[in-house]
Formats: sequence, structure tokens, C-alpha cells
Amino acid sequence: SVFTMSVPIIDLSLAITNPTDESKWTPVIDQIRDACENIGFFYVQNHGVKKELVDSLFATGHKFFEQDVEEKMKIEMKHAGDAFRGYFPLGGELTAKKPDWKEGLYFGDETEKDHPDYVKPMHGKNLWPENMPEMATLVTEYMASLTQLGHLIMKLIALAIGLDHDFFREKYTSSPFTPFRLFYYPVDDTGVHDDSVERWGVGRHTDYGVLTILCQDSTGGLEVEHISGQWIQAPPIPDTFVINIGDMLEIWTGGRCKSTPHRVKNTTSVNRLSAPFFFDPGFDTIITPISQTAQQTDERWAKPFKYGDYIHNKVVCNFPELAGLGKPQ
Repeated sequence: SVFTMSVPIIDLSLAITNPTDESKWTPVIDQIRDACENIGFFYVQNHGVKKELVDSLFATGHKFFEQDVEEKMKIEMKHAGDAFRGYFPLGGELTAKKPDWKEGLYFGDETEKDHPDYVKPMHGKNLWPENMPEMATLVTEYMASLTQLGHLIMKLIALAIGLDHDFFREKYTSSPFTPFRLFYYPVDDTGVHDDSVERWGVGRHTDYGVLTILCQDSTGGLEVEHISGQWIQAPPIPDTFVINIGDMLEIWTGGRCKSTPHRVKNTTSVNRLSAPFFFDPGFDTIITPISQTAQQTDERWAKPFKYGDYIHNKVVCNFPELAGLGKPQ
């Protein structure tokens, strides 16, 4: 039979227009439950994020990446030490030990030097390009807007799996950890590494946290691995975000919500820009399955762990040369 599974599109307007009347949310909740349990990916439309903000962010992203590499390297990640912020050049990030055919910018919430969290890895100041003062304003506003959307989607997921609507916010995401990236996938004329192994814009991986809220341009290239082993395209749909479930939500729900492997390959003749925003548990949150939702106990997750340790270990594997760097003085 022809494989016709596709990533569902979920309209959030019932939840956006009736923010306090959850009785009206039922159709949305049912669709979200279905998506989380079956594929772990869905699009959202009528999500409440301003189109002008998204368009401005993408215009600024293009302006940045289209500069000479010397200009971009002024905010290279090594200048931020273990805060993991700033620019990495093409091939500078590894997925499954292979360099990805992408370059990127790493951002996050800013932590001031006098704050007790400043010494923690993945905390600190963003590196902003001096010649593009608008970037800081746009990124900060965009992150705030997507944080609100993240809280709403987590409300819907909580209700979908039989929890109180504020369950996640009260327990784990009152101050979420929100890494944010701009990724630029240049045209790849060969599509293979030097050793002839197939090359990916980003190799097959799952996301580490709770939710990913991805904005992609019109280029395409995102693929999602269905439980059958088939790969499904997640093509660009204007004015939507692609949402996917991360590892923590799979662990919390004992596998009921799926953290689905995915990958990117730009097979077009234009450069692709995407903006993944990660809505994650607080950095110091202890992760352990939620007893009232877990459908089975999985030995891998029997031992509680700290989310910050989990994501830091992952990021160090992606950027081995940043491991062991402290904070810039």
C-alpha cells in the first residue's frame, strides 16, 4: 500500500479565542492527544504569534548568514565559553559524530554576571552582532512570544493526557529553560561526506526537552521517522509552526507521548533558514516518570536525573571543542 501518513495540522483558534473556557477546547485537545500518541509531530495554525515578528526575524537571520564568514566569526561560540551562545560555521556542529551541513546561531535567556545561575553551563549572555542592533530586540521578543505559546501547548497536552491544565507549569516549567537557534542550511551540491557517507543538514536525532516549536521557511527538507520506519516529509506550510515532542515528555509519560526521530536535508538550489525554539523543563528539574500517566515503566528511566545534566551532556557531544571552557572573564 502507498504510505500516505502525514503530519497533522491543528488549529489553535478555539484555545486562543477562549483562553479561560476550556470546555470549548475539546476538539483541539482530541487532535493533540492523537498527534502526541501516534506521531509526536504536528503543525499549529492560528497560534497567536504575530506574522510581522516572524517575518522580521527571518529577514534578520538571512542578513546575518549572508555576510562574509569573517564577520560572522566575530561572535563565534568560543567567545561565550560554556554558555553555548553565538555563531558556529558550516560543519561546526556534530550530530551522531558527523558534521552537519549547516551553520547556526545559539541564543537563550540571558543571565547576568551577578546572578547565582551565571556559573552554570548553558547560562550567560548572548553574543549579538554589533553591526545588527535589531537582532537582540527581535530575538528577545520572539522568544517571549514562543514561551507563551509553549505554556499554552503544554496546557493542551496536560488536558489531553488526563492531567490538570497547569500540571506542567506548576511542577516543571514555571521558568522554562528555552534554548533558541537560527540554523542556515546552504545548498549541498554533493550530499555526501568525503568518505561517501550520505550527508545531512542535520542527522537523525530526537530533541532533548519537552517541546520544540519550529518555524521553517519555504525551502523544505524536514523529515519525520514514523514508527513503521518510513520517513514522512514535513513540508513548509505558511503561517504555521511545526511542534514536536522531546525526550522529557516521552519519559514523563512512559512512552505515551512520542519523541520522534527526525532529520533535515536541503535538496533544493536555495539556502534554507529555520528557527527551532526549545521549551524545556527548568534546568535544575529532576526528571522521573509521572506515575498517573506513565503507561509502562521503562528501566532506562527508573533513575531520576537532572534535566540540566542531560542537555549539557548532549550539547557537549555536539560541540566537543567547547567542553571544559569556563565563562569568559
